Amino acid sequence: MIAGKLWRRGLVVALVVGLAGTGAAAEAGAGVRKPAKAGDVNGDGRVDVIAGVHLLKAKGRSDAGGVAVYLGGARKVSGVARVVTLGRTMSGENLGRVLATGDFDRDGYADVLASAREKLVVFRGSRSGLRGTGARVMSWPVTAPAMAAADFDGDGYWDVAVAGVRQVVVLRGSRTGLRTGQRLADGAPGFGARLAAGDVTGDGRPDLVVTEDRPTPADPVETRRITVVPGARAGLSMRAAWSIGPVERAARDLAVGDVDGDRRADLVRVTATEADEPVFRVVVQLSRGNGFGAARELRYDSSPSNVALGDVTGDGRADLAVHLATDGDHDRAVLHAGTAAGVSARPIREFEHATYETRYGTTLRLADVRGDSRADVVAGLPGVYGTGELEVLPGGRREGAQRLRLTGQSGLGWSQPS
Repeated sequence: MIAGKLWRRGLVVALVVGLAGTGAAAEAGAGVRKPAKAGDVNGDGRVDVIAGVHLLKAKGRSDAGGVAVYLGGARKVSGVARVVTLGRTMSGENLGRVLATGDFDRDGYADVLASAREKLVVFRGSRSGLRGTGARVMSWPVTAPAMAAADFDGDGYWDVAVAGVRQVVVLRGSRTGLRTGQRLADGAPGFGARLAAGDVTGDGRPDLVVTEDRPTPADPVETRRITVVPGARAGLSMRAAWSIGPVERAARDLAVGDVDGDRRADLVRVTATEADEPVFRVVVQLSRGNGFGAARELRYDSSPSNVALGDVTGDGRADLAVHLATDGDHDRAVLHAGTAAGVSARPIREFEHATYETRYGTTLRLADVRGDSRADVVAGLPGVYGTGELEVLPGGRREGAQRLRLTGQSGLGWSQPS
C-alpha cells in the first residue's frame, strides 16, 4: 500500500513538473482544433509510420532507445526517419518498447506516448513532425506496460489507458496534455495485461477492453476474465464494466475492431487452452453490444503471435492481419478479409520475406499512411541481431512496397502503436 501511494504521488509530481517545465503546454492551449488522426504527427491527414527503437545508442548511451517516425505520403512513405530521444539519456532505458499515439492536447497534431524504464515519455507532434524538445517525463511503476489510446470520454481529446500495479490508470487528454484520470481494477493482480480500444457497445464512444493474468494454477485450464469498460462522458468506470470468462489461457495478444460492418467493435485474440504444449490459435467473437457472440477459431500450421485490425480493402469493414511464427525465425503474416459474417476463414493475402531470421510481422499495424482512406500494412522485421526493418505494403499489396531502415543496431521492428 505504501509503495502504491509513493508511485501515485511521484506520478502527480512528475505531471506537474512536466507541465511547468515546457512552454509547449501554453502553446497547445492557445486554440482548440479538430483532433488529428492517431499517428498523424504533422497534421497532414496521413498517418505516419511510427516505431520504437529501444536498442538505439543515443548520445553515447547503449540501449537508451528512442522513437522513429517516417512521414506518410500520397505516393510513398518518407525513407528518412526523424528519431527523437530524451534530452538526458541513460544506458538501458529502452525508450520506445511500447507506444501509443493520439492527439492528447487537440492541437491538430498527433502525439506519442512511449515507455522507458520506470517512466513514460510524451513527445508532441507539430507541423514539422514529432518533436524531441519539450518531452514530458512521468515516473511509472511498470516498465513496458500495456497501453491503449482513444477518446474514451468523447471530448475531442485523446486519452491513454496504461497498465500500472494491479490496476489500469487512465491518462486523460486536455488542452495542456495528459493528466491523471480514473483508476480501474477488478482485484486480479495482473489486471491490464493486455489492453485494446474500440466501440464495442456501438454507442459512438470507444470502450476499453482489458485482459488479466493470474498465477498459473495446478489445473492447466483456468478462467481469466476479459473485461469491457464502456466509454462515457464522465470517463471510464468499473461501475458499468462487464466481463466474459472464456475457459482458456490468458490472451497472448488482443485487438478490437468492426470486422462485420455493424458499427460495433468485435473481439480478436490469440490464445490457447493447453498448458504443457500449448497450441495457439486466433479466436474471433462478434460484438452484440452488451456481450460477445460464439467464439470462432482460426487455426494455422504455424503459431499465431500477434494480431492487428484495419480496413485494407476499403469496404468499411476491418480486416485482420495475423503474425505467424515459424522455425528458423522465417515468420510470415496473413490477411483475412472482414465480411458480414465475420472474418474470412481463409487468408486473402500472405506476406513474407525471402530470407530466414527476419521474424517478419513480429509487429503489425494497419494504418492509412497514403491518405486514400484505405489501411496500408506496416510489418516489423526485427531480425535476430537487433538491426531491424519495417516494410510498408500499400493497400496490403507487394506493388510499391517500401523497406525502411536505420543505421546500426536499433531494435527497429519490435514495436509500433497498436
